[in-house]
Amino acid sequence: MATDQKYPLAPSNIMPRSDAEFATNNFQSNNQRRKKKLRSIFLLTIFLTGIILLFSFTFLRIKSPKIRIENIRITNDGDGRINFSAQVFLRNRNFWRYNYDSTIGTINTAEGTTIGRFVIPDGEVRRRSTKKVYVMENIILPSRLNNTSGILPVISEAKMRGKVKVFRVFRWKKNVDLSCTMSINLTISAIQDLDCQ
Repeated sequence: MATDQKYPLAPSNIMPRSDAEFATNNFQSNNQRRKKKLRSIFLLTIFLTGIILLFSFTFLRIKSPKIRIENIRITNDGDGRINFSAQVFLRNRNFWRYNYDSTIGTINTAEGTTIGRFVIPDGEVRRRSTKKVYVMENIILPSRLNNTSGILPVISEAKMRGKVKVFRVFRWKKNVDLSCTMSINLTISAIQDLDCQ
């Protein structure tokens, strides 16, 4: 008996999905998810490394503070003594506190003779700020002053020792040197040509 088949059993253009195809597609989607996770972890690691480097270069970079002497006033007693008063400015450029020890500064002539000493008491400079310290001293003029112009060139020097405290746990030693040259005009009791390095 011959049958006339009008409808085929399966369309010729549609292929059924087999277990092998399903496993291949599932493996490819797992690979893509794994690659996305690895890419995300890699980008997050780079981002966190950049933040840590920025933090370390900005906040953990320890610089030496700067010191200078200004607003110097002198009064000449006329008996070979000069009253010397000044302001010492200590500028902390760090994001952490700077603790410094008591320091003795000297005032020397150009020949190297010490004619006066002043004391900078110990203290602390807050982060990113400037501390002002007043110093006073009596300068004893050299007995043989070979200067007819009335101008005495002097050098003021001090070596300050201190530490920068990071998180109140870590400490970095940072020393500061004060070296200022100036000229004392004895006739008008004034300071000229002040230059601090």
